[in-house]
Amino acid sequence: MSETPLNREGYAPAQASASCPVIDIWEVLGRRWSLLILKNLSTKETIRFNELKRALAGISSTVLSERLLELEREGLVSKKIYPEVPPRVEYSLTPQAKELEVVIKELARWVSRWKRPVAAAAPPASSKEEKKEAGAAKAS
Repeated sequence: MSETPLNREGYAPAQASASCPVIDIWEVLGRRWSLLILKNLSTKETIRFNELKRALAGISSTVLSERLLELEREGLVSKKIYPEVPPRVEYSLTPQAKELEVVIKELARWVSRWKRPVAAAAPPASSKEEKKEAGAAKAS
């Protein structure tokens, strides 16, 4: 008897899609760098690979290539290759992704409204932890 593999949310893939239609696109948008790539693409009409890589400090060429391919497959990014030597490749948002910009901007507004200050987000230290830290400070 074979078991159906579960996704990160603990659902079988068909069950997840049926229960929430957002899950399919969130599998792509929820991956690291995807939203930042879309945000950077939205600032210009077209952008070349290396220009995009410079704008995303810390992303590797491999990951950027993978994310762009995923976004292209989802119909959010278009890729144009010019027949030159060396080949020039430009990326841009599709009309579908331009509609998504509104959602991303609204999500950013929501985050800024509900984001807690860093100090308030950290749980207060218990008295036992404070005693341990005080004892460690005396020992050193």
